[in-house]
Amino acid sequence: MKKVLIHLAVGFQAVSLIAAPLDVTIKGEAKDQIFIERVAPVPDVPMKDVIPFSRLGQTDWILTEELDYVNAEKQVAMMDVNSPKTFRPSMIEFPRPPFFVQSYPAPANPIIVDKSPNAAPPRGEQETWTFIVVDQNNSLLYKVDGNTVPTDPIQWDGTSRGEFLLRTDEIYSSMLVIRETPETSRTMVGDPIWLPALRYVKGNTIIFEFSNKRLYETGTDVFSPMLNVLVNQLLNELKKYQGAPFSITVFEKNLDLGQRRIAAWKKILQENLLQTPDKFQVGSSLPGNRGEITQVVLEITK
Repeated sequence: MKKVLIHLAVGFQAVSLIAAPLDVTIKGEAKDQIFIERVAPVPDVPMKDVIPFSRLGQTDWILTEELDYVNAEKQVAMMDVNSPKTFRPSMIEFPRPPFFVQSYPAPANPIIVDKSPNAAPPRGEQETWTFIVVDQNNSLLYKVDGNTVPTDPIQWDGTSRGEFLLRTDEIYSSMLVIRETPETSRTMVGDPIWLPALRYVKGNTIIFEFSNKRLYETGTDVFSPMLNVLVNQLLNELKKYQGAPFSITVFEKNLDLGQRRIAAWKKILQENLLQTPDKFQVGSSLPGNRGEITQVVLEITK
């Protein structure tokens, strides 16, 4: 009987079969490419709650200057110090006017004067400047200009034609534009201003305004610890003018929530001013032109 030699090639190996069949195992692997797509989540943040730095002139500021921006809530958190071991804490106060201040840049030292024929005039002799304040929608709120170098910093108290224009929870920016020549100008952008609370004087009244979004825990009548220091300052001022009439209005769309916040104010006033709740004029109303705020109007005699 003859032996038959059979060569079976599998992959890169040769398997020899002699006379009897053999089991053959073929090993391999599959390589499939799987694409994983990273999808960015849809942001659910109101644009007004995002501090913008993209207004006119601010891009250059970011690219050339170091920014160290601490918003108002962080300032309150850092300065609300209750420890008895603190010798002299730096207490945060209500923002007060002037809210915007920018200094005119000092001239170069030493001043070099080119006395050659047809030379340009010394820097500053023909300069003009414009100071503006805009809101978060880039709407112009205030503008002043001049053609002489101001001796004092340029500032604005938020008032125009007898009206106080600034509101809580809005973002404002100031900008000083200096035109050295008709073809050359430079722009200096002030720090963004964001106000969780306000204190200003109008006629014979001192007006305090709190942003409802910052004063209370969201959707509740509980005061936020973040602004407790400012509420305490308000109570101290009411004690200072003890006997002077004052009123509090909670501007809130949710009438039930407004009533609960009225009760919270009456409770804190009773505890601090030691009077019965019926002595306090606290009410609720739909939001007006000042937005969703809690406003305290203290009548004084100047």
